[in-house]
Amino acid sequence: MAASNQRECGNCGRQFHGRETWCSQCRVSERTCEACGQTFRGRYRLCGPCRRTERTCENCGRTFRGTSKRCSACYSTERTCEGCGQTFRGYTRQCRACYYAGHLAERECSECGRAFRSAQAQKLCPICMATERTCENCGRTFRGVNKRCTACRRAALPPEIRTARAAQYNNRRRARLVAAEVAGPVPASTYASVLASGPCVYCGHAASAVDHVWPISRGGPEHESNLVPACKPCNSSKRDRLLSEWTPARVAHGVAHSSAVAAEWARLTAHKGVPA
Repeated sequence: MAASNQRECGNCGRQFHGRETWCSQCRVSERTCEACGQTFRGRYRLCGPCRRTERTCENCGRTFRGTSKRCSACYSTERTCEGCGQTFRGYTRQCRACYYAGHLAERECSECGRAFRSAQAQKLCPICMATERTCENCGRTFRGVNKRCTACRRAALPPEIRTARAAQYNNRRRARLVAAEVAGPVPASTYASVLASGPCVYCGHAASAVDHVWPISRGGPEHESNLVPACKPCNSSKRDRLLSEWTPARVAHGVAHSSAVAAEWARLTAHKGVPA
């Protein structure tokens, strides 16, 4: 990794690679828990057992383990969006779609003319920015905005940072799934049956992943009716985009081959005025 990407730790002055203010050693230094007095390694004032103590929700009285005053069910209650009026589960006054629509300005790509939303003053849409490049490290051809492919950039990170990022991502995803549950957690057998139900609904190739048609991070439910089989390229390309923000050809294929995609497209058309 280039020396220009190195930072100086704000605590010990050590040079390290990363985006944090402190190096990994200082962020997970040895501390004494303020509650029980035991020694542990981390970056919090309380050790893990004390932070995850058994508590009583101040709203519903349910017993749970965590660090907040209310349980996750009370935080993610069923609400009505102030923007579009649709019902969603969460703890904000607007659904994800309305929140992003209000905070991300709509722009026109200077190269292809495609309309896209961005919080930054960028002139190119994500598709045009992700041009085809050759990795300067391994020579592999990839599409992106960096000089090296994702595999090489990930391999250059220290092992503890890779582990920490993976744990952080998994924890956030588990929290979103719990908040989006409709009738309890979706069993693994349901995911397996959806994956085996057919080819990718967006392009017709062999399915290798299960996609949430209405993304969980945008207010979608964790329910079997929101799951469809998808190939890895389509699943990676769609990410957390709504159907109205994705490739029209793939969306049209999905509407024609999946009732779940057709239902979500009808919902977007009705609530957002998306051209059918």
